[in-house]
This record gives sequence, structure tokens and C-alpha cells, in this order.
Amino acid sequence: METLPFGQPRIVSRIFRDKRVLRESYLPPTLPGRESQMEEFEALLAPLYYNEPAPNILFIGKTGTGKTAVVKQILARKEAEFKNSYVRFEYINCSRANTAYRVFYKLNRIFGILVPPSGLPFDVLYDRFFEALSSSKIRLVVILDEIDIPSRRGDRLLYSLSRINSDLNEETTSLTVVGIANTVNFIDRLDERARSSFNPAVIYFPPYNADELKAILLQRAHLGLRDGTWEEGAINYIAAKIARESGDARRAIDVLRMAAEIAEKENSIKLTIEHARKAMDAVNEQELGLAIRSLPLHHKFVLLAIAKLLASGDERPGTGKIYRSYLTITRMHMAEPLTMRRVSGIINELASQGLIETKMSYGGAYGNTKVVTSLIVAPERALKLLGSAGLR
Repeated sequence: METLPFGQPRIVSRIFRDKRVLRESYLPPTLPGRESQMEEFEALLAPLYYNEPAPNILFIGKTGTGKTAVVKQILARKEAEFKNSYVRFEYINCSRANTAYRVFYKLNRIFGILVPPSGLPFDVLYDRFFEALSSSKIRLVVILDEIDIPSRRGDRLLYSLSRINSDLNEETTSLTVVGIANTVNFIDRLDERARSSFNPAVIYFPPYNADELKAILLQRAHLGLRDGTWEEGAINYIAAKIARESGDARRAIDVLRMAAEIAEKENSIKLTIEHARKAMDAVNEQELGLAIRSLPLHHKFVLLAIAKLLASGDERPGTGKIYRSYLTITRMHMAEPLTMRRVSGIINELASQGLIETKMSYGGAYGNTKVVTSLIVAPERALKLLGSAGLR
């Protein structure tokens, strides 16, 4: 037991060395499995060394595939290299600056231009930023994390930013946009005008495979857990499960942290596969609970229909069975039912969110059909969670 400055005892964790290492906000010294993306990003920024504009860049990949970590890793390095020079980097989180106006509000603040957080015509915001940038004689690189969010409201942001260079003196001044998108088909969703003016170099971030996740988890375990307090089999279990389900490194790290918390709570001297299993169930249940609260009503009805069928012993309910169960549920709740085609689309959406697993069943009496093979948690547990939300 250690002692704090004023004499109070500090309880030393049996399992954890540094719990911060197992948090999403922690940036590790290296990024296993993302070496090629880092090299590609560095190469695209190389023109800055010659005082030339770098191209627009777009990171594309699902949540938890290392996009933000790569940007922050390279950003820290470049900011040190270009300190007090003609290159400036600015990171904007678009989950907060979620409109074109709010992004340009932040861009104006870079140059000390005070504008109201709302109320000005957009063209005024744009003109003030352009004037400040054009007289600055700098290479400005703006990172827009979760660029999908403001783009849902239209393509004005990307179109406005990417057309600026055509009006600048590129011998001395330029703007490079680095977008980070979780939507895999982000480029296809842009209108032709925005797509043409943005025209980014695209860096793809595929889901992590089991070997990559194992390397990430081993790195975090060595840094964040005490020596000899974890079994490599537990790491292998988490890596294999998450690779099969989503390839999401954030989720894998969450499971590892929760497994260590469970081991500590049980006064175990070592994190085992059993602790990892319990943590996986707890994280899945947590995710489903959050999803149930945020899902639209008819998505909840479809999820309830699936849970009821799986709980009744139907191991592979198809779209037709799910739709019939869904109709019964909508009648019970006195709701107007959606079409079977729309319900089929909702099944796809639930699968893309990782709440259910589906596969195609080929042939048979009804031809090719989509079937649900499992839920993120046991069907009985899903029914209980849905029941607590007033759905029965």
C-alpha cells in the first residue's frame, strides 16, 4: 500500500498498472496494423516540406479502425517538425462542430476573428476566413474528424473549403482538407459538384483482423496491466471474437479493460478467458441497452420480433417469419406497420450496427432468403432489456 502526500493510504491495484492506457483517449507510441496507412499519409503530406500545397485527403473506414489515432500520431510529429513555420495544422471534431457554419466559426477563430456562434450569413463567414487565410501566407491543413456529420446536412462545407485554393496564390498559401469518415460510401454520397472539387486521395482503413487486434491488445496489456496478471489465452479470445464480429479496436480494448475490472472485483490474481467471456457479455449487453434507447420505434419492434423468435427455439428465422412476428407486435402496440421491404431494410441496418448477425440461405422451399443467426446477447436477455423499455 502506497501513501499519498497528506498521509492517506493509496490502494494499489492488483491487476492495473495504468488504467488510462485502456481508455479510448490514450494514444499509444506505435499503432500496430496501421503502418501502411501512416506511410501513405506521410507521403501525401510531403509537398509541405517544399512549401507546396498538399492534396486533399480522405480517411475512410468503420468506427474503431484507427483513423483518428493515425491522424493524431502523424499530427503530433508534423507539428513538432513545422513549429513556427509556414505550415499550420488544425484539428476539428465535427461531432461538436456539426454544421458548415460551426466549422467556419472555428476556422475564423484560428486567425483570431471573432464571429458570433450563430446568426451571420454563411457567405460573410466564408469571406472573412478567406481574407484572413489569403493574407497569412501559410499552408493550412485542416483535419475534419467525423466529416460525415456536417455533410449529412448538405455538401456546402466540402464544396466551400475545396474551392478556396482556386482563389488563393498557391505559390505561398493553400488549404488542405483531411477528412475522416466512418461512412464507407462517403464519396458516393456527395453530389457531383462537391465530389469534383474535393477530389481527395483516399486512404482506406479496413477492419482489424485477429492478428492485428492481438498485437494491439498485447501492447495495451504490457503498458496498462501488471506483469504476470493476464493470460495470453484471454487476449487471443478477445481478439478472435472482435475480429469475427466487427474488427473494432476500441471495442476490443473496452473488453480487455472490463475483463481486468472483473478479475480485480473477483479478487483474482490473473485475468483469464472466463473473465474475458464475462466482459464480452457485459459490453454486448451495454451496447444493446444503449442501442435500444436510441433506436427508432419500428427498429425496436423488429428487434423484439427477432428476439422472440430466437427465444422460442427458431434458430434461423427468415425475413418472412420476422415480418409476421413484427405485424403481431405492431398490432399489440397499436402502431401502423411498415412494408415487408422496409422491415427487410431495418434488418440490414440492425446487422450493420452489430446488434444481430445475418446470412443468406440459398435454395429451399422459399428460394434464397435472409436469415438471422444470432443476437448480440442471448435472446432472453434481449427480451428483458426490451421489456424494461416497455416493449413486450
